[in-house]
Parts: sequence; C-alpha cells; structure tokens
Amino acid sequence: MFKKTAIVALVLALIVGVWAANDLRTDPKFRGSLADHVADIEPQPGTAGMIAMIAEVDDHRGGSVIGGWYAELVRWLNGNRAIENEADARRALKIALRHLMHGDTQDALDGLHAIEGQAQSGALPTEVQAEIEQWIALSYLRLGEQQNCFFNPHASACIIPLDTQAIHQLREGSTKAIAYYEDKVLARDPEDYNAKWLLNIAYMTLGEYPEGVPQEHLIGMPGLIEAYEGPAFANVADFAGVDDMNLSGAAVVDDFDNDGLLDLFTTEWQKDGLIHFYLRDEDGTFREATEEAGLAGLRGGLNAIHADFDNDGHTDIYLMRGAWGGPFGLVPNSLLRNKGDGTFEDVTVDAGLLEFEPTITSAFADLDNDGWLDLIVANEKQGQLRPDGVIGIFMNNQKGGFAPLPEERGISIACNPKGVAIGDFDADNAQDIYISCQKRSNLLMRNLAADNGGMVAFEDVTEAAGVGLPEYSFSTWFFDYDNDGRQDLFVASYDFADNAGSAGAMGRSYAGLEGSDRRPALFRNLGGGRFEDVTGQMGLNSASYTMGASFGDFDNDGWLDMYWGTGAPPYDAVYPNTALLNRGGKSFLDITASSGLGHIQKGHGIAFADFDMDGDEDIFAQMGGAQPGDTFQNALFENLGEDRSAGNTWIKLRLEGKRSNRSAIGARIRVDVTEEDGSERSLYRVVNTGGSFGSNPLLRHIGLGSAESIKRIVIEWPASGITQPMTGFEPNSAYHIVEGRTPFARLPVTTKKFTRASNRREHDHAAM
Repeated sequence: MFKKTAIVALVLALIVGVWAANDLRTDPKFRGSLADHVADIEPQPGTAGMIAMIAEVDDHRGGSVIGGWYAELVRWLNGNRAIENEADARRALKIALRHLMHGDTQDALDGLHAIEGQAQSGALPTEVQAEIEQWIALSYLRLGEQQNCFFNPHASACIIPLDTQAIHQLREGSTKAIAYYEDKVLARDPEDYNAKWLLNIAYMTLGEYPEGVPQEHLIGMPGLIEAYEGPAFANVADFAGVDDMNLSGAAVVDDFDNDGLLDLFTTEWQKDGLIHFYLRDEDGTFREATEEAGLAGLRGGLNAIHADFDNDGHTDIYLMRGAWGGPFGLVPNSLLRNKGDGTFEDVTVDAGLLEFEPTITSAFADLDNDGWLDLIVANEKQGQLRPDGVIGIFMNNQKGGFAPLPEERGISIACNPKGVAIGDFDADNAQDIYISCQKRSNLLMRNLAADNGGMVAFEDVTEAAGVGLPEYSFSTWFFDYDNDGRQDLFVASYDFADNAGSAGAMGRSYAGLEGSDRRPALFRNLGGGRFEDVTGQMGLNSASYTMGASFGDFDNDGWLDMYWGTGAPPYDAVYPNTALLNRGGKSFLDITASSGLGHIQKGHGIAFADFDMDGDEDIFAQMGGAQPGDTFQNALFENLGEDRSAGNTWIKLRLEGKRSNRSAIGARIRVDVTEEDGSERSLYRVVNTGGSFGSNPLLRHIGLGSAESIKRIVIEWPASGITQPMTGFEPNSAYHIVEGRTPFARLPVTTKKFTRASNRREHDHAAM
C-alpha cells in the first residue's frame, strides 16, 4: 500500500471537498463566507433563475467546489520548483500530483522523475524515494489508460477479461508501470497488495495475464467461472451514442416523452459538469435532446431521481448538487417539471424547495398516503459549520409545491448521511425510511402514520430491528431478494476513512485474505419488525467500495440480482465493478469477469432497464471518478440473454395510481405463476426506482423463470388500500394497469435493437 504522508493525503483530499472543509478553514477570509453569501441570494424562479443563482454561488466560491481555498493552494504550489532538500521535494511532489489529478499525466511524470533523480543521488531520504516510485508506477499505468482507452476508445476497453481489441497497442505506459512495480515497489515490500493488484492490471492491459505475472504476485480475476453459461453483456454505448466522457454522476431512465421508449438523463458532479438528456428514437439510437428539452445551461449534480410529483402524467426529475463540498457545497438543487411538450422547467423556487445545501441523496415517497409524492432530502455535514447532516422531509401540498414537515415530527440525525432507502418493512402500509451513514450507526426510522391516523412522524427502531451496520456505508435499498413477500434490506459498504488504501484492500480480498471488515450487509426481513444478518451465508463476505449500485434481474429467473459501481477518489482505486447473480434466494454468485460487466473504471450511477425492449434488462453505467482528470466513457451493457437462449419468460407492468400517487411508487405486486411441472410460485415486487445514483424506470420488468403460465397478478395500492387481483395475463407481454379499474390494457412491445450512431468513434491507433 502507498505510504501516505500528510502532504500526499492532503493533495488527494483537495479534490474531495468535504475533506478540504476540515483543514484550511482556519483562514478567516474563507470561514462561513459562502454561507453568509447564499443567505443573501434573492430567489429567482424558473430555469434561467436557477442558472443565475448557481452562477452567483460559483462566483463567490471561486468557481470550484472547494472555492478560494483551492486557488490559494494552487498559487502556493507554483512557487519555488528547485529540489534541494526534502521540503523542496515535498513541494515538487504536490505540483506533480496536481498535474496527475487534473489528467496531465506526462507533466506529472516529468516532475516525478526530477524528484526521483534527486532521491537516487542520495539527497533525499529513502522513504521519499519509495513514495516517488509508487507514484511513478501509478502514473505510467494511467498514461497507458489515456493513450489507449481515452484517445482511441473501444467499447470493450477496461472490461476484464480484456478481449483482443481492448489490449493496449501503445504499450509504453503499462510496460514501464510493470517495471516500477516489480523492480522497485514490490522489491521493497513484497506484501504490498496495492502494488500487487495494480501489477496484475498492467499485465492484463498487455494481454499477458495470467502467464506473465510472477507467481508470487499473481492474483485471481474476480468472478471468473470456468465453463460459464450464465448471463452475459456487451457494451454498446458507442453504438447507441451515449458513451460520453465524464466524471461521477447520476443516471435516470424512463419514458419522458410517453412514446413507449426508454429515455436517458445523466449528470456529473463537478460545477461545470454537463447534463445530457437523450431521447430514444425509432431507429434504435439515442438522440441528444438537452437543448430542445430546455435543460441547456443547467450544470452539475452528483445524484438525480425521478417521479411524477404533480400527478399530471409526465415524469419529472429531481437533481441534487453540492455533495462532498462541505461548507463550499451550498448549491441549490433543481426540481425539473416535465411540461409534457418535450420540455422541462425548473420549478424549485415556486415549489418551495429552494435550499443551499450539500445534498447527497433523496427519495420520493407518499409518506401520508394522500396520493401525492413527498420528498425526502439528505444533506451532508458542513465541516465545522455543521458537524452532522440534515434530513429534510417535504410534504406535497397537492398544488405543485411542498411544505416542510414540522421539525418535531421529522428525523434528527447525528451522522453524515450517504444513502436513503424507502420501503414498508413492517407491512403496515406506511413507507419507512432507512438512512446509511459514514462512521456511525445507520438508522431505520419507522413511519408512525398508520398508528396516528395518517399523521407522519418517525420512531428510531434501528436497535430493535438489528440493522445498524456497516458503520461505513453508502448505497442502500429495500428489495425482496428471497421472494417471501417481505422487504429485505441491502447496505453497501464504503470505508471512506481508508479509501486511499482501497486497491490494496480489494487486492487482498481477491486473494482471499480480507473482506469481513469492509463487507456490505444484507438483512433478511423476518417479519415482526426484525431482521437477520445473512451477509455471510449469502456469499457477500468480500470487501467492497461501492457508491452507485442497483438491482434487477440479469436472466429473467425471477430472482433479483445486483450490480455495484465501485471505486474511490484516489487514482489507484482500479478494480472491477461487481456483478452478483442471485441463486434462488440462497446465495449470490460473483460473475463479474464472466458476465462482461467487469469494468475496471469507476462506476457510479447504475440503472437497470430493457432499453431495446427485447425482453431482458440491460444496464446503463454512468462512469468516472471524483478527480478532475479521472474521466471515462459511460457504458451501456446490452443483455445478451436472448442470444444465449436462456428460455426464461417475463412480463412488464406499468401501474397508474388514481387514489394513490400516479407513479404508483410504493405499490406492491404479486405475480403467481405455474411452472412446467404444475407447481406454483409467487414473485414479489414493489414499484420504486432502485438503488443510489441510478434511477430505474417505473415500468416493472419481472422475470418469470421457466413459468408456463401466469395464474394471477395482485396489486396492493398504497393510498386507497385496494387489493386488486387480476387474471388473463400472458408471458412475454406488457400491460398498463390502472388502480381500481378493469380491464387492464395490453401495451405494444416492439424490439428496438441498438444500432450504430453516426458519431461512433473507431479504435484507430494510426490516428496517434
């Protein structure tokens, strides 16, 4: 693992604003200045008003998520570059790392080699030389990525095991990285699993894994299964024209123009990060429609969710900004109302939702069962200005706006929130809230509305339910992984305190040496308000650093699978996103390398959706890290289930609430099927949008396995309490079901295969 000095840790912390907020704010000219400024910003309604307010914030904070603080450091870094002693070397190292973090890898290498020369001459301590060699090895690995994957992209780039087209043709970067890792870094410390794992990655990029890796450093590829015949995927983002290069952000999928095709909305977290809105066209491609949709000029956003908040039949979007910025992340979010004419309008101010907060996540739910969706917003801490986060609960006023829930009935937290999950864990027809935290116990808050005549209030039942772990957590959701009709709970692990060593932790995990202290948690709902921790018995003991993640059904067998977007801010956090196949509710099998989903670039917003309407769920992955130079192309993984003759059937259900909210969020679905042998089984789903940073379509896609027929479907509607049993459904079909009405309507299902977009880039090294 890298030897992290205070200086190196500081440079890494720079780009992640929450750390920045806790160190250099001793300068009084920065303390509280943005908070004071935003308090005086005049609310300006509409999209143009939102753009203007964000510009005011950016002008005051120096145009960066960590404001003038960063500008001051940059000026300091550009001082004396002479290397005459250790202090000079440290200063030069910071300059080199600044180049690296901004993607200027060759400049970084020039600076690092200059320091290395002084170290080799004996002018610097041995520990400095060792540290510099670590950074040089990593920089060469990054150079290889840039030369081969960025400037000459290919759909299969960085997806392990690399196919022949993804092998690096420009070999300098990986070759020199191997030399530094083998001859210097691992020669000093043979048990450095950070270096071991990255050495294995370097050999993979050259097509020399596993045979080229020295046996003492060889680490197995995660999820590689011999004679594999399970679910398989192929990246078609370049074909479809959605392989944008960006940093971490969100992905939202649904039919925003009501034409029966699934569209796509993506964001990236930096202040100038672009929003992309794509409409799916009849020819199978995605068409960039950001400007025509009235979204041009809106920037930034780490997270986004969607729902029809005003019950007008058009799906709206809530966009979150400021996360990880601490006191410099005081940026307003955007409620984007779908006007139904192909355009969106920012209605944040008019809806009563204008706040200047660092928002990490949120969720729509009808907390009081009045038929209108309320909004739960999780805002992060603000360093010393506010040591804990805040959970805002905004009740829908049924007039296009929201009002805050009285404080005494809300949720008070003493932690920094990272995830929010909504689900009715105790089946009392009131939506409960689970909050994942960093460094503290997570929280399960029971909604008391069912006991209070519909009046929303919350009770902390975490201890009684037994769901407080893991303390370092992130993405979270309720889902029924074992099809018993009760909502189970998944909580992803993310050890932010040790993310500088995440590659080493993952390397040890792949080698079978580590995992339990960084593992996620899966809680099986036992009923009666109690859960059982089944993480180990379900095969989830391995370490993970998961931010964006979601769930769906890879193979239409009726059991919900998971895909985790993994990574951490440091550049050395290079390990594959994780695909986990649910084996009949008894265990999860890691199929990462075998499935085609083992992308080693940082994954963030994950969304499951049958984009091509061929009867199996594809996966969109919004890619990219936190550092300014840590960009990568988004991925769209086409499910090849049809080509592999899986034989399983499916059904799609679009529910429309009347007394309940129109999006039908919170509605419970039971599908009773008859198997080929005459036996029966039931499949359970709840209408929601999935996990964190990725928002799945509200159209429910339900795999039926090898079912011969559908006996019945039962819908439990949240607001009306109606239980609606229906028959007459056929497998491999789609239906529109309206609350309390019969008959239901059959929807057309026409396959729209992915086709090459006109802007597809070719992998052409001759162009270099």
